[in-house]
Amino acid sequence: MKWRGSQNQSQGLLLLSVLAILSGLVSGLVMISLVSLVHFASSFIIPGHPENYEALSVIERLVIPSTACLLIGVFWCLLPSKVQKVGIPYVVERLNYHQGNLPLANALAQFIGAFIGLVGGLSIGKEGPAAHIGATFGSQLGQKFRLSHANVEVLLACGVTGAIAAAFQTPLAAVLFTFEVIFIRYSMTQVLPVLLSAVTATVLSQWILGRFEWFDVVAMDVPNFDLSLSIVCLVLVGLIVILSSLFFQIQKWLWRFAGLSIWLRFSCVALITAIVGSVFPQVLGGGYDTINLVFSGQVIATSLILIAFLKMFLTATSIGLGIPGGMIGPTFSIGGLMGLQVSVWFDTGLPIPIETALFVLLGMASMMAACFQAPLAALLAMLEMTHTSEVIFPAMFVIVLSCLITKLIFRQDSVFVERLNYLGLSSVLNPIERQLRSHTIEPVADPAISVSNVAKFEQIKDFASNMIDYVYVCKGGQWYEISVSELLTKMSLLEYGPQPWLKPLGGELGLCTDEMLISPIIEVEEMESLIKLLSIFKETSANKLLINLKKSDQLCVVTRQRLDEFFLKETSRNVVD
Repeated sequence: MKWRGSQNQSQGLLLLSVLAILSGLVSGLVMISLVSLVHFASSFIIPGHPENYEALSVIERLVIPSTACLLIGVFWCLLPSKVQKVGIPYVVERLNYHQGNLPLANALAQFIGAFIGLVGGLSIGKEGPAAHIGATFGSQLGQKFRLSHANVEVLLACGVTGAIAAAFQTPLAAVLFTFEVIFIRYSMTQVLPVLLSAVTATVLSQWILGRFEWFDVVAMDVPNFDLSLSIVCLVLVGLIVILSSLFFQIQKWLWRFAGLSIWLRFSCVALITAIVGSVFPQVLGGGYDTINLVFSGQVIATSLILIAFLKMFLTATSIGLGIPGGMIGPTFSIGGLMGLQVSVWFDTGLPIPIETALFVLLGMASMMAACFQAPLAALLAMLEMTHTSEVIFPAMFVIVLSCLITKLIFRQDSVFVERLNYLGLSSVLNPIERQLRSHTIEPVADPAISVSNVAKFEQIKDFASNMIDYVYVCKGGQWYEISVSELLTKMSLLEYGPQPWLKPLGGELGLCTDEMLISPIIEVEEMESLIKLLSIFKETSANKLLINLKKSDQLCVVTRQRLDEFFLKETSRNVVD
């Protein structure tokens, strides 16, 4: 059934809500499945918990990451080049340039590649891959139900949100992350379905994985924000800004080697990860275990700031050289380690006690905000992790300063945006493109009447009574336009006797149109939105296009003037609203 254009507003919202819940369920299940499979596979390799790389021998820490890179390299070489594109930047690219159409093959490649890398201890995250897969399912749902491009966008957002919400069990932060990082804009029409997806994925995650306890923050005692605490926060901000800038600059420098062979790039990742991981096993995997070790009372001999910098270096190198993993989880870990280091530095040097959990979370939030330019998402993540409003002011302080310094002084945008800019792609559509992408061709299309090469007289008379100006005829595979007024003029000549254009048609005479063809008209297939229609007008310099509606086996015609008038009308309406 074709829902687009046929449903009223309430029916459309109901359908979208149901599909949003499905997107949340699937993206949440993908996240949970990825975590569960990684834990299951890791149990055969790593003793204890999945990130207990400290328990492995030096040889094992050399072999395991190298083997993972080898397996990913073999798998990646078997894939066509177009299937090798994965990750959140690819999701944004498909959203802006391909009507939100995300192929299933890329999502499957993302899942397998991330699984191998995570089991092998590579410094990558699982949240980005899950977001890509969830977005793909939302996109496929929208296309299956033939929704408009605007609604496909909503379901794509639902998939991303569900994956992030299931990963951290922070539904509101996941919603804001999607709007700030993927869409880089807010739309009230998207909020309800996206919230539904976030809640669904969070409930599913809590039901299957249990409720996450972020470093026992329920009992956190937040000190008053005075001069001493502000100085500590400024030190944290300075370190986070340096880390986030290096995190981007290393990736940017490595992007230039994207043309090298997969074997060479992945071999470099294997070598660097094996060497660093053999000496500092704390940098392998997600990195949260190091923070948890400190909270459990165990002493880490290595400097936490060194581990944070090495973790940042390994993650930036792995992602920059094309390993199919995510960045969200590692940035949380890096920021948390830096916050933990700052709390250790100042724990005994101030008249007030330093709350370790607070600074871990401040580091996580500020690193996320600086790397992805998502201040509101980072702030909401803090609130949802701590369940207390007392953290708002210190969180706002470090998050706002980190974002401002990164953007204004270091001229650095979100890592995802910078990646798209490097590829020559835009992360944000201009208002005209955005407006055209949100509409299908129905509002600007008129029915097109086709006739055979020999038209019946009764049919021509009907054209006149129905006020039809032009009809269309196909000759030699090319469509031509014919003026109805000329057909009527030809018919009026019959009162003077037989005419040379009379031809037999099914036992009677008809009007042969061969000599009345005005001009050829370009025939195109039906498209999902007006943006594609505009691009065809620009490419062909045509003033009129014939659209083949294959689903209904009908023709319609669209003029450039009608398209321009519709856009101006919609723009004026939005300004008034």
